[in-house]
Amino acid sequence: MTYDGHLLLDVHVRPHATATYTLQAGRPAPVRSWVSGRQYPERLDDIAFENNRIGFRLYEPALQRKGEKGFGHDVWVKRTTELILEELYRNGPRLSFHLDYGKGLDCYGVGATLGCGTPCMIRDGKIVFPWCYETYKILDKGPLRFTVQVDFAPVNGITEHRILSLDKGSNFCEAMVWYDGVKTPIDIATGLAIRPNETTTVVVGKEYVHYADPTVDPDRHQCQIYSALLFPKQPVIITQQESHALGIWKNYTGGRFHYYFGAAWSEFDVRSRAEWQLRVEAFIQTKQHPLSIK
Repeated sequence: MTYDGHLLLDVHVRPHATATYTLQAGRPAPVRSWVSGRQYPERLDDIAFENNRIGFRLYEPALQRKGEKGFGHDVWVKRTTELILEELYRNGPRLSFHLDYGKGLDCYGVGATLGCGTPCMIRDGKIVFPWCYETYKILDKGPLRFTVQVDFAPVNGITEHRILSLDKGSNFCEAMVWYDGVKTPIDIATGLAIRPNETTTVVVGKEYVHYADPTVDPDRHQCQIYSALLFPKQPVIITQQESHALGIWKNYTGGRFHYYFGAAWSEFDVRSRAEWQLRVEAFIQTKQHPLSIK
């Protein structure tokens, strides 16, 4: 059961086929959790979460108090379906997050950018970068879905709220974002950081934008992180500015900004940009044409 009252089933149904599932009383068998996440006070109060494909990180209030600029969602790449965050943070004091010891690493650069799929306000045509979260609440913690809500300090009387959900087997994290205190229409957006001087093409479709990120140190890592923003049901204007690809919701006055952001690693489950294109399109199709449930 999810925090908002839904029952999650891990189902397998062939195209154009039907499948019947029966619920009955009984003693449940032990079940593997495919997701994990928590706040990590051992590393300046990071919030990090993962599934069997990918991981993400949100920077912490302690980082903001130090004056460091870490605005965006970070990406953890993995080469295993195991859950590895606990091990990474446990070994963090003696082993670098930025080296691959066989299970994955952090080679995605965020810094003073929106990183992968971070929402923001647009003021006078410029990105207003959000600082680190102020409070948080974990809403779902497996075995099929991890969900966290993070809330932010007011900026000019406007307060951001963000709910992020990551499911088993998905490269894409669902984001629901809303702002309190909006008295006149504003533009809001979500973005992908585009590396300066990088020649890789940004691919734009009607409901998506994606990009092959060369990592924070291309010569050392010799790989790519495929990132994307998806808008299967949220009309946006997709554009590029300030070293970002942006999906913009114009004249926002309230309501929930609903989109997906995601990533995959060329060393694990997506080997080429063409394969990433197929995964993006397939995910959008599943959201626009979901299984019929009776």
